[in-house]
Amino acid sequence: MIRRGNLFWMWIALLVVVIAVGLFTAFMIFSQGLGITNMRDDAPWGVWIVLDLSCIGLGAGAFTISAITYLLGREQYQSLARVAVFVGLLGYSGALMALIMDIGRPDRFWHGWVYWNNHSMLWEVTMCITLYFSVLTLEVFPLVVEHPFFNRWGWLQRFAHRIHHFAPILAIIGLCLSLLHQSSLGATYGVVIGRSALWRSTMPLLFIVSAAAVGMAFTVHLTLIVQWFKRKEIVPSHVLFEIGQIAGGVLLFYLYMRFWDTTAGTYGYVPGRSEAENVLINGEFAVTFWAWEMILGGVVAAALLIRARMVQSVTALLVGSGLAMAGLVVNRWHTTMLAFTQPLSENPPVTLPLGDPYTPALTEWLTVLGVLGILALIFSLGMRFLPAYNPVSSTPEEAHA
Repeated sequence: MIRRGNLFWMWIALLVVVIAVGLFTAFMIFSQGLGITNMRDDAPWGVWIVLDLSCIGLGAGAFTISAITYLLGREQYQSLARVAVFVGLLGYSGALMALIMDIGRPDRFWHGWVYWNNHSMLWEVTMCITLYFSVLTLEVFPLVVEHPFFNRWGWLQRFAHRIHHFAPILAIIGLCLSLLHQSSLGATYGVVIGRSALWRSTMPLLFIVSAAAVGMAFTVHLTLIVQWFKRKEIVPSHVLFEIGQIAGGVLLFYLYMRFWDTTAGTYGYVPGRSEAENVLINGEFAVTFWAWEMILGGVVAAALLIRARMVQSVTALLVGSGLAMAGLVVNRWHTTMLAFTQPLSENPPVTLPLGDPYTPALTEWLTVLGVLGILALIFSLGMRFLPAYNPVSSTPEEAHA
């Protein structure tokens, strides 16, 4: 029988192989161009954008749990908030890696900071994500410095302790920045008038509420997995059940908005949008929409998350949070791919012909696996060697006593 310690290192070895394949594929794409992918001029948003949006949505537990912990005074959630910001930092790192592949010119990463276009949603997203990534880095810094390796540098310990004292302020800043860019990601789709399937004012609200719900569920899900590997309770069960129940309640609110936003269009006719919604409800996306996004990833996930606390079932919490994660990823896939089911309309009634359906190429999937492998590797090593779930002591001396 394989011991869990050996299983961990086998997992690390597998991740290294996946990362190596992903890096090699990324090098091929950069050297040979997007011609070896299935992305085209009429389908410029591919699986990399889905990965980008999913990583940011799943990392939203950083601002929700931090806000509950520091702004609402629920200090018992502090250990979970620490790992939430770590997961959030990884999520945003994954989004940046996906953008490097999607934009294809990483040497121009600084252009958004220098050449301001304050009329662009993408510019606003760029600035907010840059600032929020900096906030997450500051929040994660004390966690990293608590490793015994850094005990030799007392000034570093004192600096990390001072940062911890500003945790409530960082939580407020992070909350504001997250509300801005989570909603702006939806607005980036919602303002594209040429994509009639996306052009709607509800996109910002749908994006931010879904991220708030599933971000908390994702943090709980990862915590349960870490507890299984460590064979001990590292976060009190009541904390996980309470956060899970909050996530389930927010998820129900999102489902209510998502259902009516999608089906209300059937009462009238909007060129392009009505046809796209028919594809989502009754067409090629119907099975994944109803089965995964609305039922399994929505109603069932919310019911399990809420009921888990009532019956004190860790299994229900684990399954419910996992289904919620899948539901968010499917939603981001639908949001991106639905745009290509209808002709691009530059200025009605000027319409461009509809291209062939987009299906990600093997090279695109391999780079996605490479990014996920990097994130999984950092998270696995972090949970193994960093005191992520340990409560923060009141003084630097107590932290390393």
